Amino acid sequence: MLSRRDWLRITSGAGAMLGLNPRILEALQSQEVITRAIPSSGGRERLPVVGLGGANTYSRVARAEDFGTIGAVLQALLDGGGTVLDTAAGYGASEEVSGSVAEELGIDERIWWATKVNVAGRGGTPADPAAALAQIERSFDRLRIPVIDLIQVHNMGDPPT
Repeated sequence: MLSRRDWLRITSGAGAMLGLNPRILEALQSQEVITRAIPSSGGRERLPVVGLGGANTYSRVARAEDFGTIGAVLQALLDGGGTVLDTAAGYGASEEVSGSVAEELGIDERIWWATKVNVAGRGGTPADPAAALAQIERSFDRLRIPVIDLIQVHNMGDPPT
């Protein structure tokens, strides 16, 4: 006999599934990675809708020099059909370790690299465009790659600049 608790768990799960987009349900069933076209590519280049972020937890692992774990995570991302890795200079060792580990594993060219630049001035002062450019150049060096696919402004502390 089905207990009340089991019945509630099953029916609430089924109800939640009914609310999902049919495209998500198809992807779950087929193990297909959901992607979206990059408009400027004319639809030729597609990116998975989910990527991997390299923020604080990732940085803690990097500081512990647990590079094997980071490599395993990056490899799992690619093995699962993912490509997008989002880092930032402000995430501690995220850029440097991501670039180093990806290069060592020979997967750096398979990753779609995203990072961020912090352009906010300190204490309400205007941002320094030269400092922002220098930060971007350091990101190339840390990531050890010739192309960063996406550079985002991490904050809008100084929109005019």
